[in-house]
Formats: sequence, C-alpha cells, structure tokens
Amino acid sequence: MIDLSHWDLSIPEGNPVIVIESPQLVAGYNDKYFKPAGGAIQFWAPVSGTSTNLSDYPRTELREAYADGKPRNWLYTEGTATLSARLAVNQLPSVGGVIIGQIHAKDNPYPFLKLSYRLDRGVGYLDVTLRKKPTDSASPVVLTYKSMPLNTAFDYSFKVSPSGRLDVNVAGMQYSTTVNSAWAKKAFYFKTGNYIPDNQGPAAEGGRVTFYDIKVGHQPK
Repeated sequence: MIDLSHWDLSIPEGNPVIVIESPQLVAGYNDKYFKPAGGAIQFWAPVSGTSTNLSDYPRTELREAYADGKPRNWLYTEGTATLSARLAVNQLPSVGGVIIGQIHAKDNPYPFLKLSYRLDRGVGYLDVTLRKKPTDSASPVVLTYKSMPLNTAFDYSFKVSPSGRLDVNVAGMQYSTTVNSAWAKKAFYFKTGNYIPDNQGPAAEGGRVTFYDIKVGHQPK
C-alpha cells in the first residue's frame, strides 16, 4: 500500500487547478485521474486538462507535503532526502512523453532534476535531465535508459545528501554528481506522478501511468 500521507495531489481540473491535500488522499480519495486499486495507483492526465499557473501542460501529480496537507520544502544541507518508486508507463500522448519524477525548488521556475519517459520509433527511453544552476535555462540529459517497453514495471530513486551528493538510479542504471552550491539556499521538494508536455488533441489522448510503490524519506544530518 502506498503511503499518501506525504503528498498533496494536483489534478487537471479547475482554475486554478484543484489540489487534493494529504488528509483527503489518506481517507481514500479517487477519481478518473487518480485511481487506487489493489495497492497500486493509476494516474491519468488528458491533453485537454487544465494546467497549473507556471505551466502550459496538464498533470496528475503528487507534490511532497506534510500529513496535514502543508507543502513540505527542504534544504539539501539539512539531511538526507530520498524518493523511490516502482511504476509502469501505460500510455503516452502523441507529442512528447510523460514526466514521472522531479526534484523541484520552491520559488524557482525551473526544476533541478527531471525523469521522463518517451517513445522514439517504437523504442522507450527514460531520460534524466539535470539543471546545473537555478538560473540555467537548459537542463542537459545526464542519463538515458534505452529500450524500456510500455507496460513494463521498473524502479527509480533519487537521493540527495547534506554533503551535496546526488545519486540517481533508473532501472539499475546509476548516475552520481555533486550538487552545485548555487542550489544550497533553494528549498527543494519531490514530485512524482504523471505530467505530460502536450496540450493538443481530443480528451481521450493523454498519459497514463501506474505506480506500484512510492516511498519518500528524510534523515536529519
């Protein structure tokens, strides 16, 4: 059973978009975008859905929070922060792919780290992009896993230590680096779920992802 007490959920409806806070998730929330069943959760985001204020694209995505629903933000210098998940990507929109994990920063327009799934000529790729500094507009790909079929379960994990070490594992492939000190004063938070960079097409088109496990942890320094 996935512990939802660490998350708030954005769904692609409303203006501004509707946010379901952690107490409601824990109480058994489900709808057409977010369907818990048998210990797993299916996330659906149609291209016709509404977007958040800082994006043009729809998402059904979890955002790290406290058990009372208050958003959780943390400095990497405070301790070790980890996010791990097991999931399968089931459907993609016609353009782009689906973003399934992020390390974002409060009050920063660009994420620090992003994990996405895409199809290229029928081959599935998992790409990790990393932004070196908060003000950088570009985020180069630092790791790619090739040939991950749709509907195939895989694992990923992110770990940030107080020394500034970042460790990423995607389906057994590993990447490590040192976080640029320009991020030290930026409050990070984890995101996971289904965020699609596509907003054109019929309501039946979109991204569908099934998560079998999600774990988040924080250990003080």
